Amino acid sequence: MNFYDELSFSYLEYKINNSYTSRLMKYGNNPQGLFWKNSFTQLHRFELILSALNKHNNLKQFTICDIGCGYGKLLEFLKKKLNKSTFQYQGCDLNSTLIEYCTKNYSNENFKFYKQSSPKGIVDFSVMSGTYNLSVTKDMKMWEKYILKNLNNIWKQTNKVMAFNLLHHNEKKIQNGLYYTDKNWIKDICEQNFGKTEIIFSSILPEDILIIVKN
Repeated sequence: MNFYDELSFSYLEYKINNSYTSRLMKYGNNPQGLFWKNSFTQLHRFELILSALNKHNNLKQFTICDIGCGYGKLLEFLKKKLNKSTFQYQGCDLNSTLIEYCTKNYSNENFKFYKQSSPKGIVDFSVMSGTYNLSVTKDMKMWEKYILKNLNNIWKQTNKVMAFNLLHHNEKKIQNGLYYTDKNWIKDICEQNFGKTEIIFSSILPEDILIIVKN
């Protein structure tokens, strides 16, 4: 990675952090505060991720990293759905306000939170729900470089499955501040750089795809 890319990525993360801080001040810790449409779509994405992980793995005992953890909604979801499982969770986010909130409300010996963009140590599963949908630049090539840089770092720390969702369209684009990928492009990129990749669709969220990359 060259110096220009490093500088650009730092600027993008600065803008991401500021965008979420401003949004949280306006709406608080709820789906709107994280640029989500509503709690229904947020929870449906979680359902799809959990179903995909459960399909390929035994979810009785595992470690998971939630990158872009926000205010801890995925952790709440996992605790309800997997109440008979033993799992270690780490939430990562660039926004210190969100990390402070989660640390105060959820942190214990099995649930940890970090201000960073990739797992701390090796985990079984890495999950990113909505993390890369909001683009803080109109430069699509730079945004895609930023996404792939993060995916590369995350993959190095992932033992079993990396799961993330993106908006998709027939042609890649950034529209109204949202990044839309091309499903074939992202599948090829993941298979070339990481591992066997599966694309999952949902009739409830037709603009969404869930990308599952397996070790």
